[in-house]
Amino acid sequence: MSNRVIDAIKTADMIVRELLEIQAGEEIVLVADPETDMEMVQAISGISQAVGAECTIAIMPSRPVEESLKMTRFIDKGLEAADVMIGMTKASGAACYSPVVSSLKKKKQLRFLSMVLRDLDIWTKGGATADYHEIIEAGKRLLAVWERGKEIHLTSRKGTDLKAKIGGAPPFIEAGFATRPGQTAAFSDGEVSQGPVQGTAEGVIVVDGPIAHVELPASPIRLEVKEGRVVNIEGDEKGARQLRDIVENVEGADNFAEIGIGLNPSCRQNGKFEEEKKRIGNVHVAVGRNTGGYGGTIGCMVHLDMVVYEASVKTDRDVLLKDGKLCI
Repeated sequence: MSNRVIDAIKTADMIVRELLEIQAGEEIVLVADPETDMEMVQAISGISQAVGAECTIAIMPSRPVEESLKMTRFIDKGLEAADVMIGMTKASGAACYSPVVSSLKKKKQLRFLSMVLRDLDIWTKGGATADYHEIIEAGKRLLAVWERGKEIHLTSRKGTDLKAKIGGAPPFIEAGFATRPGQTAAFSDGEVSQGPVQGTAEGVIVVDGPIAHVELPASPIRLEVKEGRVVNIEGDEKGARQLRDIVENVEGADNFAEIGIGLNPSCRQNGKFEEEKKRIGNVHVAVGRNTGGYGGTIGCMVHLDMVVYEASVKTDRDVLLKDGKLCI
């Protein structure tokens, strides 16, 4: 066993006892893959057993991008007996965006924590060290203003200019806490986000931050969106090509799915999208799957987040963010 598990114990204790409030007798399922940093799995399993919970570790195959929502049938069936699922797959977001997980959360049979696509560094540093009670209070303030709007407008200094209708599904907070059945969170965490009304997004997104499965592009990537679909991708040759390959070859991956604002003041700007999308003042957008809490019908096999720096976000009622600074 690696000595790195020592660093993981403190984080695991906070997750189990505080963020998830795992109780004696509860059934916990940890879903990992061959690329997962197993020190995280071992630490959570140990703390879960220390509080009297029953913990099962399931290791599924690594999935390519085009199959990134697919778990195994065995895991899908086993989740029906679980109280808590913690998704820890590193190669894909399967343990986060699985339709089975969404269904069980909707029926309030399961609470869920996503740690997909993360490593031990993100788990023990940066956003992981934040005060999550402060983050959830900031999320409540932003949510109260955001949910008054019917249209959202996203701009940035580098040329982003996109509008969409909102209100089909309400905005929601992710702040690390999932203590009741049906609740969902991530770790590290800190954001308010919303899926726009499907098919209404129009404009341009200039992505200058990291992108899921693409990483940090050498230069900004420009996405043109019409009637809720990405119709053109230009920019950094390697990054744009990687993103274009996914959008063009995975059914539904051209769907504009989400706008989110980060709230975590401890997150680093380190080139890793799972850390940076939660950083306070950063905006992230996503393409692909928009079912579940995003309110849409596109059951795509990917949900690709990408970060926009120094952006401004306003609704038809209020300014939420100005040049990367919160306005609430």
